[in-house]
Parts: sequence; C-alpha cells; structure tokens
Amino acid sequence: MPRHIRNILIAALLAILALVAGINGYIHHQFKTNIDNTLSSIRPFVQVKYSDLTTSMLSGEVKLQNVRVSGNFLPEEISIGNITFETPGFAYMLNGSENIKKGELPKRLGFAIDDFYLDLHGDTAEWLDRLVKRVQPVFANERKICGGKSVFGPSDYKEMGYTRILSNMRMAYDFNESKKTLNIVIDENSRKIGNLKVNINISNIDGMSPDKMMQSGMPRLDNLEITYKDETYTPRLLKYCAELSNMKKEEFIDAEVKQSDNYFYMVWGFAPGLGLRDAYKDFLLKPDLVTLTMAQNEEFNPMMLPTMPADEIMSALNVELKINGLLVTDMSYTLPPAEFTENFEKRMAKSLDFESLLRGDPIKPPAPVLAPKVYAKAPAKYHKIKISDINKHLSDFVHVTTKNGNKRNGQLIRIDKTNLYVQKKVKGGKFTMTVPRAKVKSIEAYFSKIELISKPK
Repeated sequence: MPRHIRNILIAALLAILALVAGINGYIHHQFKTNIDNTLSSIRPFVQVKYSDLTTSMLSGEVKLQNVRVSGNFLPEEISIGNITFETPGFAYMLNGSENIKKGELPKRLGFAIDDFYLDLHGDTAEWLDRLVKRVQPVFANERKICGGKSVFGPSDYKEMGYTRILSNMRMAYDFNESKKTLNIVIDENSRKIGNLKVNINISNIDGMSPDKMMQSGMPRLDNLEITYKDETYTPRLLKYCAELSNMKKEEFIDAEVKQSDNYFYMVWGFAPGLGLRDAYKDFLLKPDLVTLTMAQNEEFNPMMLPTMPADEIMSALNVELKINGLLVTDMSYTLPPAEFTENFEKRMAKSLDFESLLRGDPIKPPAPVLAPKVYAKAPAKYHKIKISDINKHLSDFVHVTTKNGNKRNGQLIRIDKTNLYVQKKVKGGKFTMTVPRAKVKSIEAYFSKIELISKPK
C-alpha cells in the first residue's frame, strides 16, 4: 500500500476515534450533569454519592459505581452497590434526556442494582432493629406464636444464621410501538434467601408518554406471571419461630396457618379462605416454588374491580396459583373492613413516627407493651348483697336473716313485690319458706365473683 494512502487511512481512523471519544465525552458529561442535578435536588432529604460514572455507546449503559446513601436519620452510609441504567442505545444517549423532560419515555429502559450489601452486625442493622421493634406491638395482639414477631429485623436474621444480606435486582421494560404492547420484567435475587421473577405483558398502549398511554382506551393485562423460588429462608424462619414458640415445626405450621383473619389482614392485606390456607401449609411443609399467573378476560372492566366479590375477580382475571407445581383450586379470600384498615394504618403511622424520621430525629425506643388486665371467676362463696339486687340471684342459694334474728337458708326459687320464697330440703322432700321483704335484715348469696387476677405493671 502506498505510503500516502496509508497515512490518509491512519488520519481518517484517528479522526473517527477522536469523534467517537468526543461524542462519548459529551454523552458522559450530559449524563453526569443530569444525575448530579437530580441528586442535588433530593439532598435536603437524603445524600447520594458514587465513586465513578461510566458510559458505553455500544451497549447504551450508564453505570454508577459504589453508590452510597446517607441522611440525618441514618446512623451511617449505606452501601447500595453498583447501579446500571440500560438505555436504548447511542441515539437515545445523545438526546434522550430532552425527551424525558417532555414526558416521553424511551421504548426500552432498564435499571439494575448489583452487589447490594448489608452487614447484619453494623450500625445500620441496629438502626433497623430499633425501627422493627417500634412496629412489632402493632401486630403483637394478633400474633400468639413466634414470640409475637411478625416483622423481622437484622437481629432475627442473625438468629436464623445469616451474617449479611447480598442482593441483585433488575427492572426493565420494552415497548413495541407496532403491536402497542409493553413488556415489564423484574428479577430479584437475595443470596441464600430466595429469587423473585415477575413478567408482565400489557397491550393497547399507544406510546410511552402519559397522554399517549390512554389514547386507545384502557390498557389490557394480557399476562402476568410471578415466580418465587425459596432457597433457605423459609426453613430457617420455621426453625427460628418454632423454637421461640416452644413447638415442634409441624405444630408451629398448624398454628401459623390457623392465625386469625385480623392477623392476615395486617400481614397479607387479605384473609385467605380454606383453600389458600391449605396451600400456605403445603408451601411451609415443603418451601420450594410458588407460581402465580393471571390474564384478564375480554369483558373485564378494571373500573368495576372495587365492587366485585372475590370469586368474580379471580374468574375475570383467570388467576392461577401453583405450589410446587400443584394447582390451588380454592382461591377464596376476604378483604379487611374499611374500619379495620383505617385503624391499622393509624396505629402503624403512630408507631413509626414518620415525621420525626424525616426530621432526622433518633429513633425512640418502643413504648412498653402493657399486659392486658386479666379477669377470672373466683371460687364460689357466700357474699353479702343488697335487697335491691335480689333479682340477680334467683335460683342461687341464700342465707337470709330477719329483723327478729331468724335464719332462712336455702335456694331462692321465687321473688315477688312482697315476699322472697326460699326452698330447703327436708327429710321426705322439700319445704318452701316465705320471707316478707319488709322483715329482711340482711342477705348473703352463694355465687362466683369476677375478680381481677393480673393488671399492667
């Protein structure tokens, strides 16, 4: 190859590389500026830092390395891990941010957090434990097993054998303009805990801006599939709670499945029927795979959802639940009464004290849980009563003393405005004595009183 042609090619290649480097530098600067401006806007509430930002024109990815979060209400910086934004590619990276400002989302977008890490022996873990302890009393009245625990904090996870939490999570969507469909994927995996996968397919969507989404009418749920694969979390939880409850594992599972509707209202948001309780028991006995799918019927109107009974909702959405591959045939459930939900939300908000958390105040210790007053029947004996209360003791045995000192002992069988009628056993049968009310000096009746046997300390 002639030298001058080679020199021209080298110069062209260097020019291309310089152009690519310049474009990549511009893209890097554009994303860094937008991200830094966004982080600055939330700084009064929380501070977010990262070690490095990288952009790739080929993959369309923007990565934030070593992201940390801190705030006045947090005891230390929390390591979030590495965050990746998955963009549609080169063209979007050049001008996509302007489209977002106009309210137009890209056709494809993803968000991932890798290597999230929480040390269960650190200051943040202790902070979370204090937060959990404030919440526990809200559930304690309904939770009669597992030491009253319904929400578990880092100290509980340590008792289960965990030393740290390691997680990866990805959320992404893909919009097909010609088919007017939107596919959403969520994948979360926590090491030695479990793996959750969600796939959602929605149709009848015109575009990725709020205005266009509803132009063709109500979007339609074509398919939703949720899969949860348990690793070691549920077996560890069962062992932990069974020991706290002083029960065998099978006994604890039976007690857990038979929890009150109110308990499930608080934890699940609904109370399962017999079929769902049996399915829950099957999973606890063999914690492995849970699969939930649904797809709405053609005639289904989402606006009617609040007025539909549970069985009609399940039918209209074609809901199918499988536990370890076995189909659950009875999907009946009940929703909590509005009054219950309102009361529960108020108690939860009060226990968490959101306003003080936002102000950065330290978490206060939970208020002491006072044991309820306990009443029980004392052993029956004779108690002195008023003549005005005599109607309450019809059929009780009584000791009546008259004003002239006579005793009338027996069973009070009848009362009228003038007399008391006391019957006593005698040899050969029964004998009824008539005692005028006006001549009664005192009365004792034989019965059990309800007495307070313990009270809050």
